[in-house]
Amino acid sequence: MKKLVLPLFCLFLLAATACRHEQRPTDVLDAETMTNFLSDLYLVEGCYAVESQYRFDAASPEVLSACNSLIEKYHITLEGVERSFDYYSRHPEEYEAIMKEVSARIESLSDSGVEDLPE
Repeated sequence: MKKLVLPLFCLFLLAATACRHEQRPTDVLDAETMTNFLSDLYLVEGCYAVESQYRFDAASPEVLSACNSLIEKYHITLEGVERSFDYYSRHPEEYEAIMKEVSARIESLSDSGVEDLPE
């Protein structure tokens, strides 16, 4: 019986820690805001890639301004964006749901022929 106590205790600890869900820190974008932010970011990035072939010196002021505007629009900092990406990378189920929604939004925009940068 004593031989079973340690393995059962270890199994209990594993189960208890596996069920614990990390709370999203307040400085991390919630799923809806992250979806909106990424949708806008990928639109800007697409414009930037097309016009400059990923060279900042060739990007128009409008594209560079749009990137800065996104930061202001979502009331975040670059550090906040990094923390949000870090958080969602540790929560792949949440990130997958966000990316599916982002992909659907971008696809619907491309199907409708929308070419404007986000405001």
